[in-house]
Amino acid sequence: MKILVIDDEPKLNRLLSKALEDDGHDVHSSSGRVDAAPRIQAERFDLVITDLKMEEDESGIEMIRTVKRVAPDTHVILMTGYATIEVGARALELGAHDYLIKPIKIVDLKARVSELDRRRNGSDEAAPERPGGALVFDNIVVGTNPRMQQIYQMLPRIVRTDSTVLVRGESGTGKEVIARAIHDASARKSGPFIEVNCAALVDSLLESELFGIEKRVATGVDRREGKFEQAAGGTLFLDEIGDMSLATQAKVLRAMQSKRIERVGGQETVDVDVRIIAATHVDLEAAVKEKRFREDLFYRLNVVSLELPSLRERAEDIPTFVEHFRKRFNAEFGRSVRGVDAEALAVLQSSPWPGNVRQLRNAIERAFLMSRDDVLHVEDLPEQITGLEPKTDGGFRFRLPAEGIRLEEVEREFILQALQQTKGNRTKAAELLGLTRRVLGYRLEKYGISGEEDPKRSEARAE
Repeated sequence: MKILVIDDEPKLNRLLSKALEDDGHDVHSSSGRVDAAPRIQAERFDLVITDLKMEEDESGIEMIRTVKRVAPDTHVILMTGYATIEVGARALELGAHDYLIKPIKIVDLKARVSELDRRRNGSDEAAPERPGGALVFDNIVVGTNPRMQQIYQMLPRIVRTDSTVLVRGESGTGKEVIARAIHDASARKSGPFIEVNCAALVDSLLESELFGIEKRVATGVDRREGKFEQAAGGTLFLDEIGDMSLATQAKVLRAMQSKRIERVGGQETVDVDVRIIAATHVDLEAAVKEKRFREDLFYRLNVVSLELPSLRERAEDIPTFVEHFRKRFNAEFGRSVRGVDAEALAVLQSSPWPGNVRQLRNAIERAFLMSRDDVLHVEDLPEQITGLEPKTDGGFRFRLPAEGIRLEEVEREFILQALQQTKGNRTKAAELLGLTRRVLGYRLEKYGISGEEDPKRSEARAE
């Protein structure tokens, strides 16, 4: 790589340059921002390593801004002796690849540069592409929701870097789907994708799960690799990281910063090469204020943040999801279901979906298992969604809400729906409702509904 080292301390500048030259890099040096800025404009560098404090001000921050404005593809590593959370956060937010805390350990610097070089060389063959050049993320249902479209447009840029990604959203919104898509389209796709649910394990078990266990002769415990080691060369997905204890957070932060771990009960340091993707439903900013989540770890994780909308916020995409799951379950179950009828689709679109996409997927799978023909109907859907409960005689009964209900309103609503489905045909509407035409006529008169016109207009006039 062609590297520019910027530091106003000549001795440190020479030391860093020599160490990187020994690894075969083309290294150039500069004493400060005034000297470096025109060189960055005139020459192409793969990496700029800059000190934070130069010429009695925070020139390193301005240097990041200059590099990202003039050469956005050039990576930046910031060096600082002022290891505050704010400095690290500012550097990462402005686009720095990483930051190192002085005194600089040459082995750490070489490891960061070596990893960046390897990812940069492998990134050109990272992602699957369509003939037109657009990246393919087949398992992601984008739909028409603006927020999801924005996220989808960001993914090609994300997969071509090795930056940490924080995926946020309610449970069931598809955070793991996004994480897997990033891994499968990245330079690490040939490596493992290892998932850890941080909320599913107590603290002591989570620590050994992440970092492994060193062999203990006295207790007969064999050495076991943790998820950091198992994910070597691939991606480690830390799901529900917001539920992790402060003690474990500190160890994860140390592993991310040093790219080394120690197994539980051991003293040997093990190098780890993983990309971290984390996910949470927790409001991490609030957790930081309440001292439940480390601020420095939050900034380490929040390099790239993706906020997934709930299914309630993208109800317009429910038909697209239904079609996606229809094709999947047809293939999985060997069925030939053609679609969902209008009434069932209306129910699906009006549901609040507290479980989001995961709940919708389960509802469609259940409908596939219950359906008797090639179209999914309301009665095939779970009763939690439809409000219907099966009876022993094969019919359905409604569950009475705890707050009660006005029976006249229910009856009037079903009469209106029957007329809509039959386009105002009283005879067919009466058959749907299990009434005689004469009784239906009486109910229409009672509720001020005209069966000879659009029931929606009748309803509006009655109100």
